[in-house]
Amino acid sequence: MIERSQSLFKMPVAKFACYCFWGICVALLCTAAIAQNRSTPQPTTPDAHVRLGNDYLDKKDYSSARTWFRKAAERDNPVAEHNIGWLYLNGFGVKQDYGEAMNWFHKAASQDYAESENSIGWLYQNGWGVQQDYAEAITWYRKASEKGNARASANLGLLFSNGLGVKQDPAEGANWYRTSAQQGNVKAEVHLGLLYQIGRGVEQNYLEAMAWYLRAADKGDSEAQSAIGRLYQEGHGVTQDYAKAMEWYRKAADQGNATAENDIGSLYENGLGVPQDHSKAEEWFKKANDHVLLPGGIRAPRAIFSPAPDYSKEAREAKFQGTCVLSLIVGADGNPRDIKVLKSLGKGLDEKAIDAVKTWKFEPATKDGVPVAVQIAIEVDFRLK
Repeated sequence: MIERSQSLFKMPVAKFACYCFWGICVALLCTAAIAQNRSTPQPTTPDAHVRLGNDYLDKKDYSSARTWFRKAAERDNPVAEHNIGWLYLNGFGVKQDYGEAMNWFHKAASQDYAESENSIGWLYQNGWGVQQDYAEAITWYRKASEKGNARASANLGLLFSNGLGVKQDPAEGANWYRTSAQQGNVKAEVHLGLLYQIGRGVEQNYLEAMAWYLRAADKGDSEAQSAIGRLYQEGHGVTQDYAKAMEWYRKAADQGNATAENDIGSLYENGLGVPQDHSKAEEWFKKANDHVLLPGGIRAPRAIFSPAPDYSKEAREAKFQGTCVLSLIVGADGNPRDIKVLKSLGKGLDEKAIDAVKTWKFEPATKDGVPVAVQIAIEVDFRLK
């Protein structure tokens, strides 16, 4: 039996706001512009005005889109009111103005429009245009979720999982993610897969993790594709297969997924399923680093020296396995500090993980080329094979 412990560098959690569920007409994360059924536009009714506005939205002619949305909004169409708020939220065709976005979302929400209720929650969660208030965000998310809004349910999953505005309850968070995932929300499917993979809020189950990842991957989600590659690389719930891992990583990397690019670099660096090639490894590591941007335009840090932790005697004798999740700050000097356990393993493995990460060295995060300190989270995986 061979002992092996590995660390998976993931960016970021908690402080840099995890799964943000918002976007535009097609794939959104936390808030979205809403399309109605499309046909040949007859711009005489509010619904027709919205359809024509959406046609311009697809063409990224935001000014024209806003003109037609306003025509519909003048007749109290909630979809149009929401979409105008969305334009102000993102600064598309108008100067970005969170206060104005909130005003339009409230107009639509006054008509019980769930998507706008979710968007109001999103503004309160992030403190955009209002004082940050997680409790108020939860109130609005609940209203939207009760009307079947999947994004709102996913956002509740985030807040309960991280204890933002409520007592931290990973199990409750998992339930909200499941509610959203069962409605087909792709990011909730990915996150629920992650929870099953690491055993947070649910009993660890790699087969269940794979099932949720596959649902999302079938929809083209690159995070899910990368996660499936990781399961094949580690042999979690499947027979270890580096070739399949590479296949899934490449699918994700083709979409610019930085985690997958980093993992491809790791395969080349260690000669796993491919001839060892440090030059190719460095190329993939650079691609990954170039694609990771944190909020505020911060380029993420990169681990350049990351020795694996030792196994504790107690865990080895008990043949104990699992994943420890650590939070840490990577300073502007590239050194880790303030290391804390987010998900404990016990049996001495948490201490071993911390001892190892203390020795790590990072290429620091940068903003406009200047090194800055950031908070990140990493997973340290302990396996016996």
